[in-house]
Amino acid sequence: MSQTFTDADLVTWEAFSSGGRFGLSIRPKVIFHCLTDQTVAPRFVEMDGDEADAEHAIHESSEEQLRQMLAQSKVLE
Repeated sequence: MSQTFTDADLVTWEAFSSGGRFGLSIRPKVIFHCLTDQTVAPRFVEMDGDEADAEHAIHESSEEQLRQMLAQSKVLE
C-alpha cells in the first residue's frame, strides 16, 4: 500500500515500500514517486528491519514525517 502526501511546495508524492537489494527484505527502501511532475526522478530512503517495517513506517507516519523522510532521501538511480 502507498500513501500520498503533498510537500511544502505543493508537489504531490506517493510513498511506498520496496524490498532491499535484489528484492531481498534486508535494508528495504521507502520510495518516493512524484505524481505532480513525472519528469522528477524517484527518490528513496533505506530503512532498518524488513519490508514490513518499511510498510509500517509509511502508514504510521504523519505527512510531516513523510516530508522529513523525503527531505533526507536520495535520487534513485
